[in-house]
Amino acid sequence: MSLTLPTTPKFQTLNIKSNTMTFNSRSVSGRVQRKTSDTQYWSFTASYPIGKRSDYGALMAFIVKCRGGFNSFTARLPAYSTTQGSLVQATNTLLVDNSGGYAIGTTQLAVDVSPGVNITGALKAGDFITFANHNKVYMVVEDLDIDGSGDGTLTIEPPLIASVADDETITYGDVQFTCKLNGDVQEFSAGLGDTIKYEIDIVEDI
Repeated sequence: MSLTLPTTPKFQTLNIKSNTMTFNSRSVSGRVQRKTSDTQYWSFTASYPIGKRSDYGALMAFIVKCRGGFNSFTARLPAYSTTQGSLVQATNTLLVDNSGGYAIGTTQLAVDVSPGVNITGALKAGDFITFANHNKVYMVVEDLDIDGSGDGTLTIEPPLIASVADDETITYGDVQFTCKLNGDVQEFSAGLGDTIKYEIDIVEDI
């Protein structure tokens, strides 16, 4: 089932979390050793304003159709799904630029823009992106500058969870998160005067 998180009512607040797995151990001497599995996923708590039941009918129906955490859905995060940089998805196509592509675990990728342009701050640290061949959402962690030949170096976290090919398209505008509800029990809070307040916890589904 293909589902999309309703865009109305709009979030009142959105709490974004980056979840990583790090392992710490301390030796007898007191030295701490750290390891990471490179595993990372996003999770969100979305709070909605108090409204009437009629305002929440579509959202309530959507929640029921999700069947708890069983069905995945796509979600666009207002103010976060579009770049802060100067590139415009409708006119500037951003592509992976490496004849051999890039393997799992890579964090720096050569990219080029078509048509070739010279842009400082094409993408900004904190922007979200996706690659055409898989649905994991990555964060740009250093500003991307494009030189006069249309080339640049893109630095991302977490490391790639899937290999990407040369000329793989990179989406940086209207980025969609593939998610599921974080829990099988969903509760609506009903108040006096036919009012409803609701909050959902969702987690990236990759």
